[in-house]
Amino acid sequence: MNQKAKQIIQKADVDKLPSLPHVLLQLLDICNNESLSFSKLANILRQDPGLYAQFYSACHRNNSTDTSQQSIEQTLEQLGINTIKSIAVTATVHQFFSRTSLERTDFLKQHWQHSLYCAIVAESIAKLCDYKYPDEAYTTGLLHDIGQLVLETAYPDKYTSTFAQLSEDDYFHTLERDEFDTTHQQVGAQLLKQHGANSFVCDAVLYHHERVDHILDAHPLVKIINLANTLTSGYFKKEDLEVFDAADRLLGLDKPLLLEILEKSQERTKNAALLIDIELNTDGMDGETAQKHNAADEFKQIQLAEQVRNIALLDGIHQHLSRSEGEDELLNIITQHIGLLFGINKCLLFLYDEKNNRVNAAAADYLPEQLTDLSIPLTEGRSLVTDTLLNKKLSHSLEKDVKLLSIIDRQLIGITQREGIICLPMLKDDAAIGTLILGINKSQYDDLIKQLPLLMRFVNEVAHTISVKNLAARSAVDDNQQTAQLERKIHEVLHEVRNPLSIMNNYLSVLGYKLESDKPAQEDVQTIKSEINRINQILNRLTTTESPEDDTSLVDINAVISDLTSVFENSLFASKHIQISLDLDDRIKPLQSNTNALKQIYTNLIKNAVEALPANGQLMVYTQDYVNVDGKEHIEFSVSDDGPGIDTAILPRLFSPVETTKGGDHAGLGLTIVKNLVNELHGSISCRSSDKGTSFHILLPK
Repeated sequence: MNQKAKQIIQKADVDKLPSLPHVLLQLLDICNNESLSFSKLANILRQDPGLYAQFYSACHRNNSTDTSQQSIEQTLEQLGINTIKSIAVTATVHQFFSRTSLERTDFLKQHWQHSLYCAIVAESIAKLCDYKYPDEAYTTGLLHDIGQLVLETAYPDKYTSTFAQLSEDDYFHTLERDEFDTTHQQVGAQLLKQHGANSFVCDAVLYHHERVDHILDAHPLVKIINLANTLTSGYFKKEDLEVFDAADRLLGLDKPLLLEILEKSQERTKNAALLIDIELNTDGMDGETAQKHNAADEFKQIQLAEQVRNIALLDGIHQHLSRSEGEDELLNIITQHIGLLFGINKCLLFLYDEKNNRVNAAAADYLPEQLTDLSIPLTEGRSLVTDTLLNKKLSHSLEKDVKLLSIIDRQLIGITQREGIICLPMLKDDAAIGTLILGINKSQYDDLIKQLPLLMRFVNEVAHTISVKNLAARSAVDDNQQTAQLERKIHEVLHEVRNPLSIMNNYLSVLGYKLESDKPAQEDVQTIKSEINRINQILNRLTTTESPEDDTSLVDINAVISDLTSVFENSLFASKHIQISLDLDDRIKPLQSNTNALKQIYTNLIKNAVEALPANGQLMVYTQDYVNVDGKEHIEFSVSDDGPGIDTAILPRLFSPVETTKGGDHAGLGLTIVKNLVNELHGSISCRSSDKGTSFHILLPK
């Protein structure tokens, strides 16, 4: 791959690759449906190279694994609905704000048609040859010319005007290389490589114009895409015996089989165009037909503009709704925006009560107080309000005899002071949220139905907001319950832990009495008693919400390190024969600090190092006075080891709570605690690590 291809990809940005408005409108319709399905999404994405490249890229960013041999449905499931909707909206906005012209639309239509045709043929050839991954052949065929979209995005005026009308022959590729110092094959292969495609997919894109003699022994996918591209190119003729001879040499396929594949693939391509409402241009098309096609394309662009307007409106509504507090404010905001968007100023809201399986009326400052007394069981036939929610579709009273309506429905019409009501189901992930009721006159109904897609998107935004707020409320209750349970458990554990600690402390007093004449042993006993006392202080912090008192005093940091090292030599170090060397600067004078915090910092660093070291490992600890940082004097102490080092993936989040790599009962909190303690001492900590070892350096202000 040449450097120029990489530069062009950086300039173009995969997220800005163009798609036809026809395809984007279909995608938005699917995404705006609350009962969105991955199979429907897959059907639309399987037909558009620009969109599929964006989804492919997003899946690689999220998953960092090759997805070329997965089905599109599997790829979409990995992304998730929210990411898919975000990509759809972003693609629509980019397309709206990019330049538009009949020439560019013609280019995109030609590119779309050839890419889809090639994908269908490639899949059919793969199945005929028993290639293990026909889905991979399809998506590679769909993306084989993706480099053209990149070049068109990077050089929109130059590429469309110069290359759009050229047939795919050697002259085309010579012009590309002369103009851009690269080709669309190289650009496309580099793009897919950067976004996680396996090497065979990249090679298939890179060599799809290669001479047959050069790829006879290449991977089957390379041969499949090369042949599919040739068969679907504009310059291919059924009388071209050289192409059929190449098919036989590459994959052992004869002419009748290939002609049958082409006929069926052409039919599938035309059907796909009909479903998306794309008018394909044909050779010899008269001027009147061409004008009709152009008018249809321009209308699609207008529809896309309306969608962008709606996206902007709904985003503002979403922000407003998400800041609402309480049902009355929520309904006030809904009424305000319904009025602005649709000219309707009478709204009622019934929210679903899952516990009692009912819908209850919500309050608003412009509605009668007694409205909140209304509650309807979620039972078929009780009301338009409940029938709408049960059937998950709009219902209204305008064409019904008022006498046949339930009393509650008549009352609701009376409250709105309009001729009738429209009931709109509010659903989130197909679950009931409630019913939004609009009071309207008959003259407003037809206009409202024309705007039904926007109206339902508005209703979905309301349902989403209510769902999120309900979830947050339930989560807060659950959190409070879990916190209470945790506090009880902590008190129980503390009670049980303090008993053995008390016994150990008493036993050490007896042991100290027996070892009265052994001065070194007395020092060890006192060190252990001091550590037990420190454990008690740490445990006490679990049961108080008050900030710890400032427990600072003059501390001899060298003495703290020496005493604890003496304890570790007969405990932590002994089992693995760890050797430790101390280099303590005797110029360091007692420091105003927290003894217990320093002990905990040193203990955690030593313990981490010992766990990382193999048998007979080496530890080095030093302290140093007179360290100048930004003109201020500090004391430094360091703990180093000659172990295997820390994984580079872990280093960026070393001092954050993470899942430990040690296994067992380790919580991955040791270095987080160290960092917090160092912060409390107004110091700083840093780490250096390689395959030759790891060192931690702590600076404490004097």
